[in-house]
Amino acid sequence: MKAELLQQGVEVSIFGLAGVFAVLILFYISIKLLMLLFRNHK
Repeated sequence: MKAELLQQGVEVSIFGLAGVFAVLILFYISIKLLMLLFRNHK
């Protein structure tokens, strides 16, 4: 019983970390694209 709960906790934490990393990567890419667009406009 405890092993199952531990496994669920680990899975949830992994999904949480993956979500945070995905958001950071998207944020980084969007900033890079904005920088390129502003640079091209000048």
